[in-house]
Amino acid sequence: MQVESERKGADERLSRGLRNYWYPVFRSQDLGAQPVGIKRLGEDLALWRDSEGRPHLFTDYCAHRAAKLSLGQVHGDILQCWYHGWQYDTAGRCALIPTEGEGCPTADRVRLTSYPVEDRGGLIWAYLGDATLFPPPPLHVPEELESHDWNGFILPVVWQVNWLLYLDNLVDPMHGPFLHARSYTLSGGTRQDSMRVVETDDGLVSERVAQRLVNFDGAEFHLPSWFRVDIPYPRSAGPGGPLHVLVAATPIDENSSAFYFVRMRRVTGWKWRLWQLTWRLYLDRAAWNVIEQDRVILESQRGLESRRGEHLVGSDLGVIRLRMLLQRELANQDARGVPLGPQ
Repeated sequence: MQVESERKGADERLSRGLRNYWYPVFRSQDLGAQPVGIKRLGEDLALWRDSEGRPHLFTDYCAHRAAKLSLGQVHGDILQCWYHGWQYDTAGRCALIPTEGEGCPTADRVRLTSYPVEDRGGLIWAYLGDATLFPPPPLHVPEELESHDWNGFILPVVWQVNWLLYLDNLVDPMHGPFLHARSYTLSGGTRQDSMRVVETDDGLVSERVAQRLVNFDGAEFHLPSWFRVDIPYPRSAGPGGPLHVLVAATPIDENSSAFYFVRMRRVTGWKWRLWQLTWRLYLDRAAWNVIEQDRVILESQRGLESRRGEHLVGSDLGVIRLRMLLQRELANQDARGVPLGPQ
């Protein structure tokens, strides 16, 4: 019972995310000149670009009377509240209170919570944590996102699914030949197998023992929330070899998550243009078909309550080890005295 209680407690604390990590929070091409309000890891946030196109991320409330800054306007390097015009610079400092004029002492004391952000690889990444107690490490994005040898498509979605359930789903390749049996590429392979899990410096690899590149046969997980997966592609899918998939899960709150599915292949030049055409004609539809199958089955679960009364078996080894990894990282942060963040 004690183990069950500890696991449930960890689930509750992790339900809105593992803080003090970099997460993708938005697709780059979707952020224009106006601020956007988003919720990530349980926090309401205002995302905006300055005069040079650099993104910034603040808590989404004005320090005056808590109006949402995402409803405001951008003027060069200033984000201005719509309600009374309070202005904030790119560091979150109050630059001007228009009703009080220049030199207002209150303005000098006001500063919003601002999170480090970087625009790389087609995604906007944010370090959501306490940068003072736990300084952010350099952002290391999946190398394929910035490589000239790889090209592909970023498919963002929002599901009514807790992010932990999706992590379980991706370290569980045995669901492939069942859930995705009616799909373009994932109907083959055996339906019985053993699992192998190997921990890495920042995550783990969960894979089937008896087959590889026949179905969805394994996944490479990196803390806090992103995966690499290779899927076999037939010759009819055009040039580029297997479909190389990157997936990142970013919690919105305990009941919903933002997912960024990146479909990639090692193609350039005319081969990339040919694959683009093939993708638009029918591969895009096939990809969304698989994504939708995952959404439907995960939303059918009862959130994290679905973990109560589970009967895990040998093929769930990846799920078991992933949960242990997240609980261990949470305990490590506790030992360092790093707060989990807003609850």
